[in-house]
Amino acid sequence: MVNAMSCQPVIDRGSVATMVFRLAASLLVLLTINGCQQYDVSFNERVVYSPRPLLDDFTVDDPGLRRCLERAINDRKISSVGELQRLECQGAGIRDITGLGRFSSLSHVDLSDNAISGVEELGVMLELRTLILENNRIEDATRLYNLPVLAVLNLRGNPGLRCPAPEQLQQLEKVTLPRHCQ
Repeated sequence: MVNAMSCQPVIDRGSVATMVFRLAASLLVLLTINGCQQYDVSFNERVVYSPRPLLDDFTVDDPGLRRCLERAINDRKISSVGELQRLECQGAGIRDITGLGRFSSLSHVDLSDNAISGVEELGVMLELRTLILENNRIEDATRLYNLPVLAVLNLRGNPGLRCPAPEQLQQLEKVTLPRHCQ
């Protein structure tokens, strides 16, 4: 609207105030939802946001592996098994990885500096691209050599490892073996 006498626009203070109020209310709702991600948010007794529950439906016997998985799940807000793609459990005191095979979407796993001897659970992880098992007690890693997308395998520091034949490792981009296998 323009004032005919002065050719200046007339500002309707009511509509400006309404716009500012709506903008402030929208901003407040967004900040509340963002700041309260772990809580249900309701408006007029109606839930408008409810967070996804974190994954807790898994079983592993090893306490070190359990702690590491719980930390990864909490840090990354993982709500389903398929969402966990990276696991780093260096020096976690892990001896047994039974149950880890359920996390079949893992593409990067670092279990270095533990006391792991059996790797059967890793042999079912078809998405695994990087596997670091340095400084463990692994003797037989045969099941790992045929993982379809595995590109990086580190087995250094496993003094009891039965050395693979070179043809078993052809599809890998980078392989690090213990000294006795070189």
